[in-house]
Amino acid sequence: MKSFQLDKDLKSVHTDYIDRFFPKSNSSIKPEDFEILSTIRYDPTLSKVPPTGYIDISPSNIFLLSEHVARLQYTFTFFHHLYGTSFDSDIGEEYLLKQIVESFKESQKPVDKSYKIRGLFKLDGSSRLEIHDTTIREDLLLGLHPADGENSAEASTESGSRHDEWDVYINTKSSLISPFTSFKTTKRDVYTEARRILPGLKPGKEEVLLFNSQNQLMEGSITNVAIKRQSDGKWVTPLLSSGCLCGVTRHYLLRRNFIEEDVISMKDVSIGNEVLLFNGIMGVVRGRIVG
Repeated sequence: MKSFQLDKDLKSVHTDYIDRFFPKSNSSIKPEDFEILSTIRYDPTLSKVPPTGYIDISPSNIFLLSEHVARLQYTFTFFHHLYGTSFDSDIGEEYLLKQIVESFKESQKPVDKSYKIRGLFKLDGSSRLEIHDTTIREDLLLGLHPADGENSAEASTESGSRHDEWDVYINTKSSLISPFTSFKTTKRDVYTEARRILPGLKPGKEEVLLFNSQNQLMEGSITNVAIKRQSDGKWVTPLLSSGCLCGVTRHYLLRRNFIEEDVISMKDVSIGNEVLLFNGIMGVVRGRIVG
């Protein structure tokens, strides 16, 4: 399986803004000020035979496990390069799965429910995992399916609608791109501030789109995003150089050619546009820009 790599696009991210705006010598943000964050979906329905006990939990029960591991390794590499630090631990699939199983045992959570696992990792390699309840999702790629011409017999999933759209808003100001937008960490000030514009009319199904100082679409506050390109109708997601998060579901969808990368100008993002929203917990859902 192809993993995350420090490819040309990410190297351009480093060259374009990290060296200028986040120099090692005068950064006020220290390694101890944040943790690398990975939110991981455990789902008993993802394996052919659902687990009945902790010993039965398998890699297939962890949505995009290999993508999470690759992204963690990739993120550690980046920040250790940035700060000139290192550690000897090897975060692989076996290690992460073992940590997840141990967390289940310690919390005594039943294995027949879906959960959001919140993994927090210090740059010295220490970690802790939190297990939280999450929404049942019968199809984690539901948002990719065409909504037009659905048969009613096929459309009665997930709260009575196959495409229960999210309301999507556009932030009122640009966001400064940084390592903390490109990489998932506990330093989330830019996202917290953006979410303040959400009206709360549709709790749990509202998102806000962020854009950078070049007036390019970046991402959502809790999701990566894709919109339909006007020239050919293909779903396109912003380049990493826009400042967006290198999300695990984003990477999965790119590898499977469900989406493509492109520069997305905000002049091409309008009220009424349909969008794809995706992350490692909910998979892929549909949304529509309403404000």
